Amino acid sequence: MPEGPEAANNNIIFERRKFVRISGNFVISYSDISTAEAKSDLTQTKNISLGGILFTTGEKFKPGTILKVKIKLPGSPEYLNAKVKVIDSKQRIRGIMYDTSVRFIGIKDEDRAVIKRMVEYNTQRNS
Repeated sequence: MPEGPEAANNNIIFERRKFVRISGNFVISYSDISTAEAKSDLTQTKNISLGGILFTTGEKFKPGTILKVKIKLPGSPEYLNAKVKVIDSKQRIRGIMYDTSVRFIGIKDEDRAVIKRMVEYNTQRNS
């Protein structure tokens, strides 16, 4: 049986994440800012928190890769723009689809506030 943060005791699982994540399929575009072409792809998120996002990509990204993202969230008339750092990119369908997790490294305070309100609203609603 695992010990520490991953341990389960009496059906309680201890979460290692610092921020609460909510599931949601929001429109997101992303581009690798380190490439010369910097082409942008459009996809959907799987979940989001104040710390980062999990979304589907058409390519595998190395951990540490810096991406520029634009996200359309409810409660915001504009797209939220942020710079994110890839934490992991796991293959879902060989050579076609990857679940890519990223953390925010550059986001405006007002955009972070929109995410915070949305997470709090969904967390309270689902309690």
